[in-house]
Amino acid sequence: MRNVIRLLPLFVLLVAGFAEAQWTWTPQTGRFVNVRRMPKETAELQLEHARSLMLAGDYRQALRETEKFVEYYGNDPLADENLFLRGEIQMAQGRLLPAAQTFQQLIAAHPDTDRYHDAIALQYEIGDKFYDRGMRRAEQRFRLFRKRPFRRAAEVYTMVVDNQPFAPEAAEAQYKIGLSHFARNQYLDAAFEYRRVIEDYADSEWVNDASHGLALSYFRSSLPPEYDQTPSELTVIAIDDFVGRFPDDERVEELTGKREEMRESIAQQHLDVARFYERRREFSAAKIYYEMLVQEYADTSASEAAAAWLADNDSVQHVGDKYAQGIRSAL
Repeated sequence: MRNVIRLLPLFVLLVAGFAEAQWTWTPQTGRFVNVRRMPKETAELQLEHARSLMLAGDYRQALRETEKFVEYYGNDPLADENLFLRGEIQMAQGRLLPAAQTFQQLIAAHPDTDRYHDAIALQYEIGDKFYDRGMRRAEQRFRLFRKRPFRRAAEVYTMVVDNQPFAPEAAEAQYKIGLSHFARNQYLDAAFEYRRVIEDYADSEWVNDASHGLALSYFRSSLPPEYDQTPSELTVIAIDDFVGRFPDDERVEELTGKREEMRESIAQQHLDVARFYERRREFSAAKIYYEMLVQEYADTSASEAAAAWLADNDSVQHVGDKYAQGIRSAL
C-alpha cells in the first residue's frame, strides 16, 4: 500500500503530462500521438494557420508551424509559399540575415516560383536595412563590431546581383556592394565592385557615382611617397576618366584637388629616387628621373628642383642622350 501511495504523485504527473500534451491513441498508427504536434488537415490550411500566427505576432509558434509544413507537406506545390512565409516571419523577428538566406533557398529550390521577384525585393530591403544600421552604428565610436552591418549588407546585395544580374535593380545593388566595402575601409575591394558597375552596367544611372567612388577608393588606399605609388597613379587615372565623362559634375573640383595631391606624391617619389642615385654618384641614372620630372610632372613642386639640377649638370649624359645624338647625326 505504501508503494502505491508513493507512486500516486508520479501517476498524477504522468496523467497531467498526457493531458497537457494532448496525447491521443490512434488505431491507424497503433500508438499515442501528440495532437498538438499534428498538422492541419491540408497543406493550405497548415500554411494559413502559420500565417495567422505571424499576423497575430506569435512569430516563434508561426515559425514552428512552417517547420511542421516541411515535415508533413514538404513536396506540396505550396512549398515555395511556405518558404516565403518563413522568410517573412524571420524578417518580422528582426533576424535579417537568416531571412535573406531563406529567400535565397526559395529561389534556389523553386526557380519558377511566382514569389521570385518578391523574394529578391525583400532581399534588397534587407540589404538596405543592414546598410542603414551600419550608418547609425558608425556614429557610435566606441561600439564593438559597429561596421559588421556593412559586411552583412554587402553579402545580401551580392545575393540580389547573383539572382538577377541583368535586371535594372542589379546595377544599384552592385553599386551598394562597393559602398558597403568603402564604409568598412576596404578600399581595394570597394574599387573592384565599383569597377564592375562601370563595366557590367555601362548604361545605368549608377556609373557616375561608381566612377566617383572608384576614384575615392584608390585615393583612400594611396600611400606616402616612400611607399608604392600604384594606388596614387590609379587615382589620377580614375579622376581623369571621371572628369572626361562628367565634366559638369559638382564633384569635379573636389577630385581635381585630390589629383594634384596624388601627382605631388608620385613626383616626390621620383625625386627621392633621383637623389638616391645622385648620392651614389650614378649621375646618368639620376638624370633620367630628373628629366622625367621636368617633362611629365611640370605642375609639381618637385619639377622645380629637377630643373635646377639639370641646369647645373647639363654635361651629364645617359643612354637616352646618346641615342638621341645618334639619331640627329644620322639625319
